[in-house]
Amino acid sequence: MNHSTDPSTSQVLEHGSDRTPAETAEEVRRRLDSMAQLLHQAARTVWTRADEEGPASPLHSLGLGIYLAHGQTQLLLPDDLSDADTDLELDVDAVDVRTAVQLLAEVEELSRPLPLWRADLVHGSQLVVDLCDLLREAQHLDC
Repeated sequence: MNHSTDPSTSQVLEHGSDRTPAETAEEVRRRLDSMAQLLHQAARTVWTRADEEGPASPLHSLGLGIYLAHGQTQLLLPDDLSDADTDLELDVDAVDVRTAVQLLAEVEELSRPLPLWRADLVHGSQLVVDLCDLLREAQHLDC
């Protein structure tokens, strides 16, 4: 592991990062906020299609799984983040044309640089695993 020290705070930065911990924390918060919004939209997209297919559709379970991942993501956000404070402005018309697979792939991509070694993101590893499972299931169900 490559360590360096931030001269302004004398804090050790892991993985060769030249950014201050505050910048990294803000970047992570924005990333998680964007992930939560995209997961919410993906769940709505899947549930809309599930309603069209009927009560026996496996898409109901997928929609629930996506919404549970949405909840996991929100739990990783700082407590002081208000619902009105969003960084990703969703254009509903643009989002509605994307499939659940496309939305989940974007969420999975956003999760890649998360610093899961940090104590405040201790449950982030399970979220990443769940995202990969949900993406695979959505691909299998062609949604």
